[in-house]
Amino acid sequence: MPLFGIKAQTKIIGECTLQYSITQLQSSDTIGTKWVYVKGDQCKTTLQTPQLVQSIYFDIQKTNAIITKVIGASHFLQEVVYPPTVLPNLISMKEIANDSAVQILGYPCKNVELQWSDGVVYQIWYTPEISLSVNNFELAFKEVGGLVLSYNIIPANGRSIQYRAISIDLSPISISQFSINKMEYQVID
Repeated sequence: MPLFGIKAQTKIIGECTLQYSITQLQSSDTIGTKWVYVKGDQCKTTLQTPQLVQSIYFDIQKTNAIITKVIGASHFLQEVVYPPTVLPNLISMKEIANDSAVQILGYPCKNVELQWSDGVVYQIWYTPEISLSVNNFELAFKEVGGLVLSYNIIPANGRSIQYRAISIDLSPISISQFSINKMEYQVID
């Protein structure tokens, strides 16, 4: 029997805005915010820290993505193959049984751990109740059976980072959210 009783059908959401708080786990310092915007086959993720604003724009029907970076007064744009061709391989994926039900933003969550060939471990909490039409806004989420509401990235060496959803908005998103004025950016090859 599944962790939360009878398995219901996952509802696929075609438009959504998620906001994550980013925390350095060892110090509990908040280091930034991440927004994820999904509209149909399009996705935009924006990472904002005091030093940087970086956005990745992609469409799951296309093979390229656009990355924009704003560092101080400098604006950069780069087009890249997406998903990248040199990715670490998923070594293992195991469900972690919890003693108590975890709720995030009112959704019951399951826990799964992914281990990658480069030594990075993802600890993921997701709700199987809903999923997004673009579920791979983090490439590691491709195999996860629902919407990821919290995840820890634990590198082989270095500091662990937690992303935890602090809001979810299912309202329609303007298509202008995915527009880029390329004249504002210096193009990087």
